[in-house]
Amino acid sequence: MDRQKNTTAKILRVALLFVLFNAALFALLCRAQWVLRDKSYSGAQDRFRQWKPASADLVFIGNSHNFCTIDPDLLYEEYGIESFMLSTSAQTIPMSYYAAMEAIELRRPKTIVLELSYVANDFMTVGQGMDNSFFDGMPLCSAKKAAIEDLYEKEDRIWYYLPMGLYHGRWKNLTEADYRDFQLTKRGTFHAGEVYQNRPIPLVDEGERMPMPERMEEYLIRLMDLCEEEGVRLLLYVAPFNSLYDSEDAVADLQNRQRMFNDACALASERGIRVRNLFYELEDLGIDDSTDWRDEAHFNDNGQAKVTRYLADTGFFS
Repeated sequence: MDRQKNTTAKILRVALLFVLFNAALFALLCRAQWVLRDKSYSGAQDRFRQWKPASADLVFIGNSHNFCTIDPDLLYEEYGIESFMLSTSAQTIPMSYYAAMEAIELRRPKTIVLELSYVANDFMTVGQGMDNSFFDGMPLCSAKKAAIEDLYEKEDRIWYYLPMGLYHGRWKNLTEADYRDFQLTKRGTFHAGEVYQNRPIPLVDEGERMPMPERMEEYLIRLMDLCEEEGVRLLLYVAPFNSLYDSEDAVADLQNRQRMFNDACALASERGIRVRNLFYELEDLGIDDSTDWRDEAHFNDNGQAKVTRYLADTGFFS
C-alpha cells in the first residue's frame, strides 16, 4: 500500500512540475512576443483587454482617422462618458466588423461608433505588420477566430494566432523603447503634438454620390445588422482629411472618396442610423489649417479636442 502511495505521489509531483514548467514557458513566450512587437502603431487591443468599466457607454472602431479625431479621456473628464478607442492603424471595414463583434462579446457597450473613411478602400486587409496591430493584442475570443478564418488563407492564419515568427529577427535591434508600454492611455486615447500647415479641403457637393466598393458595402451592412440584432446602437461619422498631394489626380481621388462617403451616409440614413459627415461641418468645427493638423490626413491634439467637444456638444453621442 505504501509503495502504491509513493508511486502515486511521484506521478502527481511529475505532473505538477510538467504543468508548472509549461506555464512558465508559456508566460516567457508571451513576454518575449510582447517585447518584440513593434509598439509604434499598436496597443489598442492590449488596452481593451485591460479596460473594465462599470458600464461601457461607447466603443470606437475604425482606422487612424478615428483615433486621431476622438479623445475618449476628454469625453470622460468633461462629459462623464465612459468610452474606449478600439481603432487601429489601417483597420479595414471587414476588420471593424469583427472589432464590433469583439466589443459586444467582451464588453457589450451601449453604443458602437464607426468612422467611415475606409469604405472607399477596396481591400479586406492591408497585410502583415499593419494587420498585426489589430490582432496581436486581441484577447482570445470567438470574434478573433472568426476574423482570422474569414480574412486569411489557411497557410497565413498562423501569423495572426501566433505572430512570434514575424518578430524573432528583431531581438538583434531591440532598444529601451521595446521594453516600455504602449503610448496609449487606459481608454486607448492617442495623442499627437505635431503641427502641420494644411491646405483647404476641396469639397464636392453633398448630393454627389458614387457607389462604395461592393465588399465594403457588404461588411458595412453586416455591421449594421449585427448591432441591430444585439440591441447595440450604432453611430457612423466621417472624419475630414485632405489629399496627400496637391495634384490633379490626388484631388480627384479625394473627391471620389467623398462621393463614396456620401453614398455610405445615405445608406445609413435610409436605415435610420445616426450619421455625421464632418467634411461638411468644417466651419462649425472651427478647424484652423495652421494649428489643428499633424499631417494632411490626421488631426493633432488641438483638432482632436475640437472635434470631440463639437460632437459631444451637438448631441451626437447622446
